[in-house]
Amino acid sequence: MENTLDTFKAQQALSVDLLGKLLTFLDQGEAAGVTVDPVLKDKLQTAIGSVAGEKLKVALIGGFSEGKTSIAAAWMEKLDKSSMKISHQESSNEVKVYEVGDDFVLIDTPGLFGFKEQVNAETNAIEKYKDTTKKYVSEAHLVLYVMNSTNPIKESHQDDLVWLFRTLDLLPRTVFVLSRFDEVADVEDEQDYQANLAIKRTNVTGRLRELVGLSKAEVAQLTVVAVAANPFDLGFDHWLTNIGQFKALSHIASLQSATTYKIQNSGGSVALAGEMHNSVIRDVLNKQLPVAIENDQKISLEVSRLRELKSRSEDQLETTGREIEAVRRSLSAFVERYFTDLIMQAKGASLETFGDFFEREVGAEGIVLATRLQNEFSRQTESITLDVAKMQLGFDTEINHFNTNVRAFGKQGVNHLLKGNMINNTTVLAARDTVVSAGKMIGMELGSLLKFKPWGAVKFAKGANGALAFLGVAMEAWDSWEQYKREEAFRTSIAKMVEDFEKQRKELIGLINAEQFKEQFFGKYLELKESVSMLQNSLKDSSERQQRFQAWRVEAENIEAQFKALN
Repeated sequence: MENTLDTFKAQQALSVDLLGKLLTFLDQGEAAGVTVDPVLKDKLQTAIGSVAGEKLKVALIGGFSEGKTSIAAAWMEKLDKSSMKISHQESSNEVKVYEVGDDFVLIDTPGLFGFKEQVNAETNAIEKYKDTTKKYVSEAHLVLYVMNSTNPIKESHQDDLVWLFRTLDLLPRTVFVLSRFDEVADVEDEQDYQANLAIKRTNVTGRLRELVGLSKAEVAQLTVVAVAANPFDLGFDHWLTNIGQFKALSHIASLQSATTYKIQNSGGSVALAGEMHNSVIRDVLNKQLPVAIENDQKISLEVSRLRELKSRSEDQLETTGREIEAVRRSLSAFVERYFTDLIMQAKGASLETFGDFFEREVGAEGIVLATRLQNEFSRQTESITLDVAKMQLGFDTEINHFNTNVRAFGKQGVNHLLKGNMINNTTVLAARDTVVSAGKMIGMELGSLLKFKPWGAVKFAKGANGALAFLGVAMEAWDSWEQYKREEAFRTSIAKMVEDFEKQRKELIGLINAEQFKEQFFGKYLELKESVSMLQNSLKDSSERQQRFQAWRVEAENIEAQFKALN
């Protein structure tokens, strides 16, 4: 019994492990984008719960008064006197379930063959013993078919034999037990015991071949043993105190060996695991996996195009980055030259020449100065701005193309979608509009970035122009002292204007050399650079996802190989 139970538990543990691997396998497949029927997962979880909590069930069946109850007691080496009749004249007329420890259940049934009736305690319905027995037979992992040693297989049993071994297909998990073998053989003489067992085994085999129609292969798989569960009818109280002699005479060990062998080869939880495996193979490996492999190949092609886009974009951004640095140096040199020239002209201006200088270099409200700066900054930055806009359009178009294509691959493709700032037709059109407008832009609105403005020069010019107009009318009336004061005020104002120009120059050069230069003048360049960086992360995720898919395929092959070995 212990070996039988150990074998069952080992198979149970193996089956739970394999079923668990199947469930994990399905979860991994879902994560890889493979479509998995949720019903299949539910069945697996149910099967795991069923197998993990299942006890080994062994049913004893046979005719009335064939000694089934005695065999049950002998096999367990104990006797429940309160509920079992051990007289060889009559067996218990109730189904008795014996819990043997935490993992084993022995079911002793009423006779399969016969017409005695009893009242079901739950339904008050009258049942034949045979009907009661049938309820338990199909649930058993192992069937001990107990026979009379004198006349083991009767022709009157044919219908029940066909039902047991054809309809219920119990033959692979049945051990045929010749009961009370001490009545037909000398169980104290091993040679006589074996000789009679051979005769009876031939008889049983022939009758089963005749009545059930066994094939040669089925005959070869038959297991027939002979036991004397209560030798010489001395009673279990006697034999339980003489266990050594009991084991030798009863030959119960042959029954225990036979049950162990049947558990090893008849299925049970392994059969259930095998059935679930076949369901997974049919639904996932045979149907879904080929589609998933094809999708993976197509996705790989799309991802390789994205890698080319990333590499190309990085090269373009690197070139553009060098161009931006060249523009930075060029603008810095321009600002230095331009304001140096303005300062020199301002310092060299007189009351008589200031008006021309102002109109030529500054203008009303500083329009000339601002426009000249704006135009130069635009001239040097607009080509890069236009190039970046074109790069952004090409990048967005290819990303949108990728997302559109992978959506066609269902969940497996959706897993590869480039998320975050989702690029779609709207963003592509917006990028296209940016390219068009970039060709018309005059550049960065420089004035919005400047803290200092040439208002000192503008205000001074307004005052100077008015004074010069007055001077043209009444110059002769001014005395030398007034002339001196006017020139002194003029020089003070010029110094203030020069100071403003120097501040403006310093601010602009600081703006050009600042870390925020690219952000303020080439914001779209940084945005595109960030998008390419995000693409790198997405490509990494896609690569890892494809690696998981490949690992999942390998796991599928391993699981299939394990089940083939088990079967």
